[in-house]
Amino acid sequence: MDERYYRLIENYSKKTISSEDLTDLLMWVGSSQQNQQIFRETLQAFEAADYWLNKPVNQQKSWLAIQQHIENSAEQSPIVKKINYRKYFTIAAAIVVIALLPVFYFNTFQPKKAEVVAYNEIYNPRGQKRLVTMPDGSNIYLNGDTKIRYALNFNTTSKRIVYLDGEAFFDVQHRSKQPFVVYTGKISTTVLGTSFNINAYPSLKDITITVQTGKVGVLFKNKGKTTPVHFLLPNEQLTINKNNGQFAKKQVIAIDFDSWREYKIFFYDKPLKEIAEVIAREYDLDIEIKTEALKEVKLTAKFDKCSAKQIIDVIAKLSDSKYKIYENKVIIY
Repeated sequence: MDERYYRLIENYSKKTISSEDLTDLLMWVGSSQQNQQIFRETLQAFEAADYWLNKPVNQQKSWLAIQQHIENSAEQSPIVKKINYRKYFTIAAAIVVIALLPVFYFNTFQPKKAEVVAYNEIYNPRGQKRLVTMPDGSNIYLNGDTKIRYALNFNTTSKRIVYLDGEAFFDVQHRSKQPFVVYTGKISTTVLGTSFNINAYPSLKDITITVQTGKVGVLFKNKGKTTPVHFLLPNEQLTINKNNGQFAKKQVIAIDFDSWREYKIFFYDKPLKEIAEVIAREYDLDIEIKTEALKEVKLTAKFDKCSAKQIIDVIAKLSDSKYKIYENKVIIY
């Protein structure tokens, strides 16, 4: 998809689109079923990302408004007789712009009452796994040292919103009219019903989203600017830098990246310092690596329900290092 249409959809969601651009967008949307689907999903992702800026818009009503005005455009032709540009779509564009003006005025200039929202917060400590069943029936598996937060009215709002700090696997119940949105700092992940893993520990520079089933849309938003939506399908993984939004997308075996739920540990070309963090969370240990060079040694390995000592033995052999264990502390040198 041309990035220009991402921008047009974003402008449409913000109600800043010009009549000329709206005409162009309508022509593109009406040209195929695929474009209509992309419009719905992209607008939905933009709206989810705008939630924390208090600029929510209704995607379903927006799309229905476009359809309705296209259908009724023939009856409204006197409004746009002066515009000489592809009559059918220009009529629809003009009517939509006129129809949106009161909505834009109301959303922009009318005072809004402050809404007090109560939240439920759940923290899962290091060395433990926890299953949380949400009010809508969705399941969230929390890894060690992970926190989630969600509104007490989670099940009755227009969007099911969860804030994540750490790592979790989401198995989301499908609701076509109530998107499920996960916020991790500047990054939002929007779905209707699917299963996916998010690794977003504060100590890591990147956030990693891995899809097992379904489809998700991922947005990076910084200082009011939003990147084009990244859509992920099963066995696709997106890694995003939390500070600048730089990303890499690749094919993976998704079940490897949520195998921690079954007490399996998987590393693929990871530096020893990150591996040590994972082991520390998994077994509630304090791990110290003595040299900077050793911290950057990259390893690939799989462990299936092994003890901490068994894992450290293998890591020491692979990295050509030694270790000492003092109760809950491990020193690698």
